[in-house]
Amino acid sequence: MRSVGNDIQPYGPEFFKGCAAGSTASARVIAPMVLDLVEPASVIDIGCGIGNWLAVFREQGIEDLLGIDGDYVEEDQLLIPPDWFLAFDLTRPIHLERRFDLVVSLEVAEHLPAERSADFIRSLVKLGPVVLFSAAIPFQGGTHHVNEQWPEYWAELFQKHDYAAIDCIRPRIWTDDRVEWWYAQNVLLFAEKKHLADHPKLKAEVAQTRSQQLSVVHPRYWLAANYRLDILRQLPVISQDLSRIIPDRTTFVLVDQGGLDENPLPKCHRFHFPERNGQYWGLPADDATAISELERMRASGARFIVFIDQTFWWLDYYAGFGRHLRENFRVALENDNLLVFDLSR
Repeated sequence: MRSVGNDIQPYGPEFFKGCAAGSTASARVIAPMVLDLVEPASVIDIGCGIGNWLAVFREQGIEDLLGIDGDYVEEDQLLIPPDWFLAFDLTRPIHLERRFDLVVSLEVAEHLPAERSADFIRSLVKLGPVVLFSAAIPFQGGTHHVNEQWPEYWAELFQKHDYAAIDCIRPRIWTDDRVEWWYAQNVLLFAEKKHLADHPKLKAEVAQTRSQQLSVVHPRYWLAANYRLDILRQLPVISQDLSRIIPDRTTFVLVDQGGLDENPLPKCHRFHFPERNGQYWGLPADDATAISELERMRASGARFIVFIDQTFWWLDYYAGFGRHLRENFRVALENDNLLVFDLSR
């Protein structure tokens, strides 16, 4: 986030593009549940990005909407009308002349300095009686995550304003693959206690919430974290094998599903596959996308593509991509841990 008086870096168009599909798909599952429980006529989203969640609330019939995020959000990317968006530095307290029925802030708080936590929650509760909230847990990882906390940390800050935690969304979406795991793991409702008297559905859910057991880890996150640890354990062997066939100062592509931040060959330049702005970009949509990305990287100077054993399945799942590699490029190394293709024709 960029604003006068702080040094937090902005999030560019590629960052929001990368989040868009998963965010919208998740919203289309979660938003109807929230609407049934809260019955809002107005919604504000703090840290809305390009407005994925607000666009889904609009699909559900809500027209009184407002999104707030930094001035790094480009108007031509917005999925909501520009006059529904307010550019604002989220490290500062938010003061508006009105309240909304529902406040949304999802995977935002971890991007703000820890010393701003209390002020941020104070801003949220001033904006409405019910807050749909999620924030990254410790070691979750992500772009500019400077304040990862367990849910109880945030629940305590809400409690200071007499807002109760309601853990009723996560059980309904826990195994739904349409929902990104970080929402399934982290999303909670917080409601002003005096507001519950007129909302029996929310009141009933409060009674079912185990407020001392809000911290959970999703299986998809657990597997991803251990996948990375497994790679790190193999790193010395991977590095030794690769150093025998990839010359120093050579650019290569590493297919590792984003699990390996460390460069196994520090004297070489490594591309993630696929990548944008130096970051792993997720699985290719199809064979054609994978081939196109490979050719783009070759044009950028990549001389080798490296598969580690955890990604050997790519060559079966993306069968056309696998054929393209084997028919056009020499296998430079193949063993139980690595498969390397020389990308020079």
